[in-house]
Amino acid sequence: MTYPDNIIYTNDHVWFKPYENNFILGITHFAQDLLGDVVYIEIKKASEFKKSQALGSIESVKTASDIIAPENGKIVLINSEVESSPEKINEAPFEHWICQVNFYNNINKADFLSKDAYLKLIKT
Repeated sequence: MTYPDNIIYTNDHVWFKPYENNFILGITHFAQDLLGDVVYIEIKKASEFKKSQALGSIESVKTASDIIAPENGKIVLINSEVESSPEKINEAPFEHWICQVNFYNNINKADFLSKDAYLKLIKT
């Protein structure tokens, strides 16, 4: 699996990148591989979330896991394609974003992981 350079990674296996005036957010290939076949995503549109807390959850045939927020913000939009066919995350986790968010604070890339730093994290 190729990990894109143009996205920001977190220690919690979430990725995000700028999109219009907001950010799109998803889970990494590593996260979807650990989860197994994704069957359900639960996120409430317009809900607010706090940094390091769950902004939603993702369920697979094996387990359920929280999607951890990288920063304080609000859900702007849920990807209806992924909501109706969550297995798309397994097929291409970096192409199928889960939600669009508005972060309340400016994002400093130095506070997160680059592709190389993330790959180092998952190899340890």
